[in-house]
Amino acid sequence: MSSVDELDSHLIQTGLPYEQIGHNTWVIHPDSAHAAQIAVSADVPIVLFSVPVLEITDQLRDDVKLFRCLLELNAELLHSSYSLQGDKVVLSGAQQIENLDFNEFQAMIDDMCMALDRHWDKLAPWGLRGKSKSADADSNAEGST
Repeated sequence: MSSVDELDSHLIQTGLPYEQIGHNTWVIHPDSAHAAQIAVSADVPIVLFSVPVLEITDQLRDDVKLFRCLLELNAELLHSSYSLQGDKVVLSGAQQIENLDFNEFQAMIDDMCMALDRHWDKLAPWGLRGKSKSADADSNAEGST
């Protein structure tokens, strides 16, 4: 079995909904407090996991408090980190594909989900991408009355 085939096996083992969106690229829809979608991309010899968190607008470009907050939050993470990719803050992590076992794969997903769940309120003042599932439930409840 190739390393990329093993990734597909790991995705199935998680029991989480996912979809393949391109060659060696998947999106996982984890069951976390916030509607994060984790992109998993295999580019041998690494597997990259990433979640766009927020856009850096002109108003945020020089916001020292935001970047200080991101650096402080990075200290709490085990397998992933916040970084800048162009004009986006992204939560990302990477593993070598050759020796990636299911436990390491799952640990990366868990670390990212827990980070977003724990850090959501701290990052909310800067305009997070997406919304919390509880906000979705609240808006659905309002629409049904």
